[in-house]
Amino acid sequence: MRDLYFIDGYNIIFSMPDEFDSNEMESARKKLVEQLQDFGAHNDIEIIVVFDGQGKTKKPEVEQISPRFAVVFTPARMTADTYIESESYRRRDEYRSIFVATSDGAEQSVALGNGAYRLAAADLKRMLIRDKENQATFITAHNRANLRSEIGMNLPDEVQEKLDRLRK
Repeated sequence: MRDLYFIDGYNIIFSMPDEFDSNEMESARKKLVEQLQDFGAHNDIEIIVVFDGQGKTKKPEVEQISPRFAVVFTPARMTADTYIESESYRRRDEYRSIFVATSDGAEQSVALGNGAYRLAAADLKRMLIRDKENQATFITAHNRANLRSEIGMNLPDEVQEKLDRLRK
């Protein structure tokens, strides 16, 4: 069983003005989705990012990007909070743990009441930063074994010096 993260998309975007430009919502949504996809893939978790829908549909618009990642736009007259609250309650027996990422205090309280864990926007930001640091450390450690093999790397120092003088 894996963990499920519900992310209140617009709440996270507006909680991190240094990270996301709220004047360019399409760009901010894409950036958040990309960061969360990367985070979810590296940590073997399922993520559902929920945005308040502004259309006239009566059903949520769900874009299943991968088996473990979905973006949801809520139907008209339904907030992301309401969707997350009902889905976290409905799915509580399907996952090891459910986390709700938002800085909305009321939504955090309802999530706790449903048995989910709350995750403030600042905590999510720290997790994303730590994940990137872990990735960089992993890549650095594992790329040492895959260094390019160049002829110049295997030449004695005096031969390299002579070739440098000829090149100049």
